[in-house]
Amino acid sequence: MTPRKVSKKVASGVAVTGAAALVATGLLLGSGSSSAVPVSLTLDYTCPFPLIGNQDIKAVITSDLPASVGIGEQTGKIAIKAVTTVSETATQGLTLVGAKTIEGTALAASTVAAPGITLPVNVPVVVDKTDVPASGAFDVIATGEAPSLSFNQPGEAKITVGDLVLTLTPKTADGSETGLGTFESACTAKPGQDNLLHTFTIGGDTPTTVPTTPPPTSTTPPTTPPTTPPTTPPTTPPTTPPTTPPTTPPTTPPTTPPSNGVKVDYAIKGNTNLSKLGGPVPLNGTFNATADLAAGKYVGDLKIDPTKGSFKVFGFLPSDANIKVVPVGQPSGTVKTGAITFDGQINVVLDRLTLFGIPISEGDTCRTTAPSALKLASTGNFDVLKGGQIKGNYTLSSLDGCGFLTPIISLLAQGSGNTIDLTLTAKTGTSAGR
Repeated sequence: MTPRKVSKKVASGVAVTGAAALVATGLLLGSGSSSAVPVSLTLDYTCPFPLIGNQDIKAVITSDLPASVGIGEQTGKIAIKAVTTVSETATQGLTLVGAKTIEGTALAASTVAAPGITLPVNVPVVVDKTDVPASGAFDVIATGEAPSLSFNQPGEAKITVGDLVLTLTPKTADGSETGLGTFESACTAKPGQDNLLHTFTIGGDTPTTVPTTPPPTSTTPPTTPPTTPPTTPPTTPPTTPPTTPPTTPPTTPPTTPPSNGVKVDYAIKGNTNLSKLGGPVPLNGTFNATADLAAGKYVGDLKIDPTKGSFKVFGFLPSDANIKVVPVGQPSGTVKTGAITFDGQINVVLDRLTLFGIPISEGDTCRTTAPSALKLASTGNFDVLKGGQIKGNYTLSSLDGCGFLTPIISLLAQGSGNTIDLTLTAKTGTSAGR
């Protein structure tokens, strides 16, 4: 669960863009080259997403890139395709906020290292509008194009893929934005991976290193160096720089991404009715929950502010009570699209009880002898980013420690049929995975 301002930090659509961004990094060489070979690269990333916190995503980039490029020859542009699998957890995060589709863009950082020049290149890509299923993982496709390049020194050039920044917009069935709005996620490539997308030759008839098959998807770096070392870079830069090299460096991802999990803070406002005493007792407080979206469950911390109630004992004797609702342990429940359940326990303390305005019990001694089970459920649509209403009932046990009128007070208070009606409102400024 997560409030409106979830650190505009499910979730899973994000994985989708991840792939797109990665794809873009491969868009560096194109159809203008003398020959082309199929290339493939699989990389693992860690991305902070709304609702679900840090998530691991896998992106597979495929394309046809030149085996060699002539000196001064323009590479031309090339279209690249990437497929990213969105996790089941991310899918649930998206469905919880009512997302039916997801779309967006990405900016991928890559580097072209050639004799005499090393170019950082940011490549923009577009994430196709993709339907979000009701459950389970799903694939997202991203495509893009990179600018044409040319080189003025012979030798070996390499393209490596770096981090990426995703900008995603989940949308509802009518095409409007969800409570998440448009959010950005800075993804970091996991260390220890081989991030080499392609090696090609500048000048000459044959490439120095030409992959004959797509590189393996393993994240373990290769142990065998290239058979032919790169040509020693010259002391002077090439006379023909790339025609459209990007100048903006990639956005630096956060050094400490938020931890996994959905954390939501709610304000509580409502009332409870004690069936034998009558009259609503106002309730205010907070509920801070942490959800496991994959399991569809949550736990939380409930706090109810001290309150007061006025009753009619035997239907006509005026009585006032200062009441404390004391949670026992951590409440838990289930969460799914549009609905939650709540399962907890409370003790009730009457820390000041009067009859005709005369105190008959003071202090924390007057309390229930056993915890009351609260089993509540949402009514209507429950939006995890905004909140909603939950209702239920509970039974009060006998009371003890209420002074000389304890037997009468206990008899009047204990029993079933007590109702509780609460409205949960998500607090602004709460962040998922904090």
